[in-house]
Amino acid sequence: MIDEKTIEGLREYIKDHYIPAGKIFASSLGESVSSSESVSSGDSKSYFHTLSYKVHALYETESFRDISDEATDYIKKHRKPGSFAHTLDRLRNERELSPAELYKRANIDRRQYSRFMGPEGRHPSMNTVISFALALRLDRAEFDEFLQTAGYSLSDSSTRDVCIMYCLEKNIYDIDEVNALLFAVGIEPLSRE
Repeated sequence: MIDEKTIEGLREYIKDHYIPAGKIFASSLGESVSSSESVSSGDSKSYFHTLSYKVHALYETESFRDISDEATDYIKKHRKPGSFAHTLDRLRNERELSPAELYKRANIDRRQYSRFMGPEGRHPSMNTVISFALALRLDRAEFDEFLQTAGYSLSDSSTRDVCIMYCLEKNIYDIDEVNALLFAVGIEPLSRE
């Protein structure tokens, strides 16, 4: 059951682990921008001009064809075999859950589950993948790998994702408890598609 102590723990966790997206982007370009630092309207033109120049300079170093070839090679090397549906079914079987137990735990409608698993092979939203991962009670490494099978990953620059990280660390897997925590800090709960 979610109590005030757990909610307060989540708020502290967010303060310690959330990194605004602008800070991540700026630091990846070799700049440091603090969350309290603001760019005045006069400085914004020069700041974004410099930023644009740096991005353009990155593209100048290699031709687009070289970058494309490298990206294709990287994808071939690092892509894991198996689709989302195949991975979901394998994990469900490993945990000895029936399909009904899984989709009920994940708060996913039976028809939606069938669309993911059937010949249609519908691609799930990130919320749905997170719901299934919680229902499977995956540890953090398994959770991240499972999200990757659907093309997603958790980010320190998303408050929702940081909340999910907190739930994983605290072994909070019940979808209703996770939704209650998200709601308590003003974030849209995981919902049905």
